[in-house]
Amino acid sequence: MIPDAFADAGFTVERLVMDDGFALTLARIGPRYAESGRRPVILGHGVGFATLAYRGLWQTLSQDREVVAVDLRGHGLNAAGIEATPPQARLAADQAAIARHLAAEAGTPPDALFHSYSGVLSLHAEQAEGRLYHRRVFMEPPLIPAGEMEGATEAAAGRDFMAERMKRRRDRFASLEDFARIFRERPEFAWMEPGAPDDLAAAVLVPAEEGGFRLACAPAVESGFYSGNTPEGLWDLLARAKRAPGLVAPSLMIAGRRPAGITADPFTAAITPVAARAGGFDLLQLADITHMLPMERSAFIAAAATAFFDEPAREESAT
Repeated sequence: MIPDAFADAGFTVERLVMDDGFALTLARIGPRYAESGRRPVILGHGVGFATLAYRGLWQTLSQDREVVAVDLRGHGLNAAGIEATPPQARLAADQAAIARHLAAEAGTPPDALFHSYSGVLSLHAEQAEGRLYHRRVFMEPPLIPAGEMEGATEAAAGRDFMAERMKRRRDRFASLEDFARIFRERPEFAWMEPGAPDDLAAAVLVPAEEGGFRLACAPAVESGFYSGNTPEGLWDLLARAKRAPGLVAPSLMIAGRRPAGITADPFTAAITPVAARAGGFDLLQLADITHMLPMERSAFIAAAATAFFDEPAREESAT
């Protein structure tokens, strides 16, 4: 069910059954490919988030193309019944199934706009199944360096720290406003757009049996998404993709340079340019944004994604 805060936006709900029997809920908005002539865009989120919170993205993009908002198992629209963190391979298989479903429906591969961990999963999906998307935009994917890469030990330690921290996360709130107030009052979230804290609350909270609200993604489940984030050959995939364009979807990576005085989450900002160079991808760096970038510069990101999706392929331009 679409939360009340988003019910009037015009979403339709589809349930797509995965090969293990889980019915994954997709929230769809905007004109279909047959009407618009523009490919559908899969919108994915980071750990602890939910796609409907990214109002500025789906509201803008859906004006001239369909947006298919997909919450990971254990999050948002797909939180119910998930008591343990799904394995990374299972989550990647979900991504592949969604892309194949939309490609079969439209007769063309979808585009994709992925925040954080959903982008990592999309690479795992292409590693397993081959190219799945027409074009893809990443927003600060947390790609853990592999093996002897510089910063690998520190990144893994940071990941494990976050996994332990999430286990102790507050998960009960008296009201939606009680949750949103945290993001309005803490200085590290000062760059969020007006209304974004309210959208985030509506997207990630569900009514609690004892009254008030709770996180849809339980802290123990959220913790497992952090500890389960492993590269497992992705850096090799990026190296091969650089040598053989078309092996994976042409991609644009977006990263932020943190505002002065903000020291939180520097890893994703630092690793994104490294990943872009490794894969031969385009890179866009924006000043004064944090890892909350889908809720800080949504209009700009939507415009950049649209330009990238609609740009003629270089090989097409040359003919």
